[in-house]
Amino acid sequence: MDSGGSHDDLFFDGDHDGDADSDLLDDHLDGRPGDDQHGDDHHDGGPRRSRVEARRHSRRRSKRRFITLLALLLVGVVAVAGYFVALPIYHYFSPADYDGRGSGSVVITIRANDGASQIGDTLTKQGVVASIRAFTDAASGNSAAQNIQPGSYRLRHHMSASNALTLLLDPSSRVNSDIVVTEGATVPDVEKRLTAPPCTATSPANTICGLGLDPTEVTKALADVKALGLPTDYNVGGQAPSSVEGLLYPATYPFDDKTSAVDALQQMVGKFTDQVRGLQLSAAAKQLRLTPYQLLIVASIAQAEAKFPADYAKVARVILNRIAVGRHLQIDATSAYWAKLTGKDPAKIIYAAIPGPYNSYTHAGLPPTPIGNPGAEALTGAASPPAGNWLYYVNGDAAGHLFFTDSEAAFTKAVAKCKAQNWGCG
Repeated sequence: MDSGGSHDDLFFDGDHDGDADSDLLDDHLDGRPGDDQHGDDHHDGGPRRSRVEARRHSRRRSKRRFITLLALLLVGVVAVAGYFVALPIYHYFSPADYDGRGSGSVVITIRANDGASQIGDTLTKQGVVASIRAFTDAASGNSAAQNIQPGSYRLRHHMSASNALTLLLDPSSRVNSDIVVTEGATVPDVEKRLTAPPCTATSPANTICGLGLDPTEVTKALADVKALGLPTDYNVGGQAPSSVEGLLYPATYPFDDKTSAVDALQQMVGKFTDQVRGLQLSAAAKQLRLTPYQLLIVASIAQAEAKFPADYAKVARVILNRIAVGRHLQIDATSAYWAKLTGKDPAKIIYAAIPGPYNSYTHAGLPPTPIGNPGAEALTGAASPPAGNWLYYVNGDAAGHLFFTDSEAAFTKAVAKCKAQNWGCG
C-alpha cells in the first residue's frame, strides 16, 4: 500500500523534526518517563530538548572529525605521491655528484664497446663517482668522451664526475696492462705478452706491454688446456686438444694488475667460444665433412698464408682440394710454425727437411694443431670456401695478392716470375 511518505518524513526529515521525533521514540522505547509525568518539560522543551541538542552537537562534531581526518589523509597521500614523483625529477635534473678530485686510489677497467652508461655504472660501483647520471651528463657535455679507450685506469674514490672523465682521457692515468692478440699470433707470441712487464707513460714506442706474470705460472696454465674451458665440440678424440693454439681469440684484452695467467687465458678462450658460436662454425664444418677443430686448423693456415682477406677462402679451398686428391699440402707456414715452437729462426730452416708432423711436405693431411690464432675473416673464409679446382697458389704481385691455378705448369711459371720480381718467393 502507498503510505504517502509519512514514515519517511518521520525518520529522515533533516536536523529538526526527524531528530527530535527519533529521540522521543528512543525515550519511549527505553522506558524513560514521558510527557504524562513531566508535562511541563514537554511543553517548554527543557531537559528533553537539551538531550536532543547534545546528541545533535555530538553528531556534528563526529562529522567534523571525520572530515578533518579525511582531509589529513588526502594531504598525506598527495605528499607521498609528490615525493615519489618529484624526487626522481629532482635527481634527473640534479644527479648526485661528489665534489673535488677525490682521494685514495682505485683501478677500474673499461671494456671494449662500453658506452657512457656502462662506464658510469662501473665508476659508481667502484665508488669513484656518486651516480651514473652524473657521469653521463659530464660525458654528454664533452665531445672527447667518445675517445675513451678500453683498458685499465687508475682513478680516485669520491671524485666529481667531470674530474673522473678528465682522468679517463689522460694517458698518464692508463694502467697499460692490455694484452693484444693479433690475427695469426701464436701461443709463444701470447706467452711473451703475458710475461712482459707492463708499460708506463715513458715506455718507448712499439714496446711489448704485458702483465709481468711469472713465466712458470704462464707455462703451467698453458699446459692445462682442459682447465681453460674449451667448447666440447673442439675436443680431439673426446679429449681436450694438446695445445691451446688457435683457441686464443685475436682481440685487445684489458686486464688489471690482479689478473692471473689462468684468468687471462680463460678470457681469451671464452672470447673464442663466443665468436665461433656466432659464426656457426660447427654447422659449417659438418657441411665440409670436417670436425670443428679441423676447420680451425684450416683457418689458421689460411691466416698465415694469405695477406688479404679475399684470399683466405681460396687458400682453404686449395687445402681441401689437395686433401681430397691425396696430395701433401706442401705449405711452408706449417714448417715455419715448428721453427717458432722449437726456438729456431723460420728464415734459416729448410721447410721440406724439418722433422715432425708439422712438415707438410712429408706428412699427409692437416698438421696436428692449428699453427696460430685466426681472426674472424680467416674463420669465415675457411667455413665458406668457394667452388674451384685450384691446387696451387703463389704471390701474384708485390703487394702479396695470391695467384691460384690448377695447372702445375702455370704454377711453375708463376713461381719463376715471383722470384724474378722479388715478390717474396725466395
